Amino acid sequence: MIRSSLFLTTVLLLAACGGSAPESAPETSGATAPATSEARKVTTLQASIAPFDHFFTVQGNVETDRLAQVFPMTQGTVLRIRVEEGQTVQKGQVLMDLDNEAVARNQDELDTRLTLAKDVLARQERLWEQGIGTEVQLLEARTNVKALEESIAAFTEQVDFGKVTAPFAGTVDRIFAKEGGMASPMQPVARVMDLDDMYVRAKVSDHYVGKVEAGQRVDIAMAGRATLTSAISRVGRYIEPANRTFEIVVPVPEGSELLPNEFAALHINDLHLDSAISLPSSLILQNREGLDFVYTIEGGKAVRQPVQIGPSADERVLILEGVSPGMTIIDRGAGQVVEGEAVQIMR
Repeated sequence: MIRSSLFLTTVLLLAACGGSAPESAPETSGATAPATSEARKVTTLQASIAPFDHFFTVQGNVETDRLAQVFPMTQGTVLRIRVEEGQTVQKGQVLMDLDNEAVARNQDELDTRLTLAKDVLARQERLWEQGIGTEVQLLEARTNVKALEESIAAFTEQVDFGKVTAPFAGTVDRIFAKEGGMASPMQPVARVMDLDDMYVRAKVSDHYVGKVEAGQRVDIAMAGRATLTSAISRVGRYIEPANRTFEIVVPVPEGSELLPNEFAALHINDLHLDSAISLPSSLILQNREGLDFVYTIEGGKAVRQPVQIGPSADERVLILEGVSPGMTIIDRGAGQVVEGEAVQIMR
């Protein structure tokens, strides 16, 4: 009893002195405050009509039909080279002379014999007019003259063989022969080419049969050179069974700096539309079913718009269905928004 009285007295004293009981934990409410969500910031673009071109690329080789290795028509020593490498020549211009003295001496002998044969023929004709001689003698004299004239013509041609000439107008690209060296019909003595009539020959997969035709636009691209624009001049009508390709020929515009046997990339324009709608390929998304769509904006919210797409070119995709001119398409931020999400257009 004494201890209980003392404890009660102590509590009363503490209370009287301003002591307070320990604070209790605050009460919590079962209701949660509504969360405020901020609209996602995006940019937009307006769908518009513009030309659309699609290209596919093949590799080709620059060629020319006016590139010739010049061979002499006869064997002989090179007496003189009349041109230099890089020199422009005309068709038939003499490039070099060969030693042809033996043939020339034979021709001189035939010229002498022909002079004598013509004199004999003249005498036989005078005697025949006087009724002297036989018809056989006259015919033999005429035959002898004709045979010598034909032989001289053949020797003259052989003498001309000693002059090596240009087969066409162009440029002497290389001279292989040396003065004093031996020339032979088995080895070329020079190379002449004309760079004004070149073309690119390329092989195209048979996948494009029916999609490639003469007159189609082609861009010719080479590393370190300006791109040239041309058109297909010929489409092959034969498919190589080994690689399932057919050939096309594209003329090279005059004045270009292409060289024979240079590689070139041909960008073939297989689709051209004067007016079409295309969008950046990064804006085309797919749902779980693999269907393509883009995001538009309705009532301040992102909305999926199904689209049907065609081929792509230069990072843009042709839109076949689903987008009309003037439609607002979400651009930046299209990959982050979700269906029905509030969006804010940034200017």
